[in-house]
Amino acid sequence: MSSKDILKDLVVKASSNAEILKNISGNEKLYQFNPSDSPHYYVSVGKGSIQMSDGDCTSPSATISATDALLSDLFQGKVDPVQSFMSGKLKVSGDIFGAQKLTDLMKKAG
Repeated sequence: MSSKDILKDLVVKASSNAEILKNISGNEKLYQFNPSDSPHYYVSVGKGSIQMSDGDCTSPSATISATDALLSDLFQGKVDPVQSFMSGKLKVSGDIFGAQKLTDLMKKAG
C-alpha cells in the first residue's frame, strides 16, 4: 500500500473523529508530502476539517520528503520519525513542530 493510500485512510478516520476536529479548529496548516519515488500530495488541516489533495500546494507550512516506503512506515508507526529525521532519511523543511503535531494527530486517528 502506498504512503498516499495509508495517509488517505488516516485522514478519513480523523475527519470522522469529533475530538480531533475540535482540536484543529484554529490550527490552519498545509503539509506537503514529496515521496522521492511517487507523486506528491498534501494535507490541509484547519477550520475543523482535514483534507487531502494530489500535487503540490502553494506556501506549505511544512514539506516532508522521503521515499514512499519510509513515509508508509511512518504513517503506520513502524519507524520512529525523530530517528528517521536524525539519520537523514526523512527531510522536513518549514514548521518542524507543526509536522510533529500532524504525526500526533495521525496517531490519534489510527
